[in-house]
Amino acid sequence: MANKVSRYNNDQWETAKESVLQEYEDYKQTLRDQGVDYTIKNARKLLIYQDLVAEWEHKIGTVITDLEDNVFALSVFDDIKKRKQSTLLARGYEHISSWPDFNPTALALWLELEEDEAMA
Repeated sequence: MANKVSRYNNDQWETAKESVLQEYEDYKQTLRDQGVDYTIKNARKLLIYQDLVAEWEHKIGTVITDLEDNVFALSVFDDIKKRKQSTLLARGYEHISSWPDFNPTALALWLELEEDEAMA
């Protein structure tokens, strides 16, 4: 079996990871700034963000292995190129929020997003 060549190098993946983690930190800061009522109203969004970001908190080798074939996850590279920051979590939330009564594991979320992207 031939070794697979990633289309992005480790430095690019590190940048992507940092960007996604920063998007999460920015969202948590928004929750802090807006207060308890706002946070309660947005609890589902926070939980989905937590599940999505969990995959990006692994060591970079695991992040690459888990997400290098995921078209939706790879779209973060377009975010960085166009906007200089990630909108991956927000876009992921928009997709996931339309899935009624769906409570998957963090990796399953990424697989479902990839499937949705492939169908689009």
